[in-house]
Amino acid sequence: MKMQPLRDSFQMDQAAASLCRVSALRAAPGQLRRAAFVVPILGSTALATALAAWTTAGAVDPLRWPLLALLAVNVLYAALTGWPTMLGFLARLSGRTLHVSATPTGRSRTALVMPIHQEDPRAVFAAMEVMAQAIAASGTRNIDLFVLSDTRDPAIAAEEMRAFAAVRARAPTLRYRRRTSNAGRKVGNLLEFCATWGDSYDYMVVLDADSLMGAGAVATLIGLMDANPGVGIVQSVPYPVGRETLFARVQQFAARLYTPMLVEGLTFWQQGDGNYWGHNAIVRIAPFVAHCGLPVLPGREPFGGEILCHDVVEAGLMRAAGWDVWVLPQVMESYEALPANFVDYANRERRWCQGNLQHARLLHRPGLRPVGRFHLGYGVLHYISGPFAVLFLALATLDAVIGGGFVPALLLGTGAAHGALAALVLGLLYAGKLLSMGTAFFDDREARSYGGRARLLASAALEQVAALGISATLIVLYTRYVVALLLGQTVRWDAQPRDNRGVSWAEGWLRLRGTMLIGLGWLLLLMQKSLALLAWCAPLVFGLLMALPMAIWSSRTALGGLARRWGLFLTPEEVSPPPVLRAFQRAMAGPLAPGRPQAALTGLHLAPSSADGD
Repeated sequence: MKMQPLRDSFQMDQAAASLCRVSALRAAPGQLRRAAFVVPILGSTALATALAAWTTAGAVDPLRWPLLALLAVNVLYAALTGWPTMLGFLARLSGRTLHVSATPTGRSRTALVMPIHQEDPRAVFAAMEVMAQAIAASGTRNIDLFVLSDTRDPAIAAEEMRAFAAVRARAPTLRYRRRTSNAGRKVGNLLEFCATWGDSYDYMVVLDADSLMGAGAVATLIGLMDANPGVGIVQSVPYPVGRETLFARVQQFAARLYTPMLVEGLTFWQQGDGNYWGHNAIVRIAPFVAHCGLPVLPGREPFGGEILCHDVVEAGLMRAAGWDVWVLPQVMESYEALPANFVDYANRERRWCQGNLQHARLLHRPGLRPVGRFHLGYGVLHYISGPFAVLFLALATLDAVIGGGFVPALLLGTGAAHGALAALVLGLLYAGKLLSMGTAFFDDREARSYGGRARLLASAALEQVAALGISATLIVLYTRYVVALLLGQTVRWDAQPRDNRGVSWAEGWLRLRGTMLIGLGWLLLLMQKSLALLAWCAPLVFGLLMALPMAIWSSRTALGGLARRWGLFLTPEEVSPPPVLRAFQRAMAGPLAPGRPQAALTGLHLAPSSADGD
């Protein structure tokens, strides 16, 4: 069928119209949607900068203009992260959110592919077996599943073979392949699959080693591809589940509560210029092979060589070739797992920092669409926002030390301009979260899915306390990562831990002692020089001081279990687990593979809450 680029909404040919019902994105032209995103962001940044300039106009201070410039950059980043959720709320109120229902035609063939590298074979093959059986039971045809191994460790590779042999009879559509060379990492693994088997399939659903998808979600993605021949990628939103440490439970709750409205806002203004997150998405193989080959950047690592964060680049190349990329905001049976503790989370962020900063070299690549360049630029800004925040705070502290007038004028004023500036900044930081939480709170069914209104409020309040501490630590760590990369240091891209791993005091001290000492030094300096600045920065100072103990305590499954028993940080998937999660839980609770100790198992582990029931 001839490719038909899609603009303002999913469109369908006549044969598929009865199979796919799409509602939304028809009333407003695409340019108005872009303006609804860009104008408030630039407007709020300009207004905040103008108010700060107004309130400090009488201050004679050599650091005033650098501080105003840094304030503008930090407000811009806050607007970029805060406004999409508010836009999602407005889209929901106006009935302009995207809701789709699709059934496969049965004429296409799809491969579910899971690239792995040094992963726990039992968790990998349990997930693939559960998905294979769910798809077979649903009646969806023409789907095969592939485990694509890049494992180099012979012992783990042997376990993969044993695990595959154990499930093959129960999942006849499952195949296993191990590469002799893992050149190109995950990208090379997928390209090798496309070169070997791509001609046999129309689409591939790309999974990560910790991914899990229900049969209905897979069928919807296939149906959308069948009905929309101009779409190259459809990305579902994977929600984190299954970890039992306190850190992971807080993150799972936050992602589940705040992400849906955020993605609704992103989809509203991006439409067919969406992003690709590298997993839990369906990809049309032919244009992927034809147009999404990644360039090798000139020079050496960390900024040269192979592109590490490939997905956003592939989305940009797909759009540059005229194919649409969509992100589905609706909640589906699409799941993943988070790092179980802050140390592993920070290590993953360090790898992503290097991968995203590489994208700065692609911003001027010919052929990319403006929104594709935005996605690349936003990834860069996300990580350099840490150094910008640290530099602003450092200059504000220096201003207080030398007795400058900027900090007192900005923080101690009581006029209308001061109030408006504070309200604007706090609104950008928290309005989106309050709207998401309020929407769930006032919906009876939604509130029950989080354990009830009282538990929802308590969980949201505690999550905000945790988020302040994490944010303070991350801006310091991001600064350290960026500086290290500028000095030529690179990071290893190894398999990440996927179990409920706790962090020892020795490991925590090694990783976070510098952050804690920075917090202590900052506290002592502000106590001597500016109590006003200390009052405003107290949450950040407290977060830095508590970085080490909080990383240790929050990595404990005992505290996570206690929070569960108290009904804190519950998610809808825990209160009423969908069938695919229950099936995976049963598979992981079965007998262990020979020679595999219990403590070494990794992967998703769903423990039912007290509200569960079969």
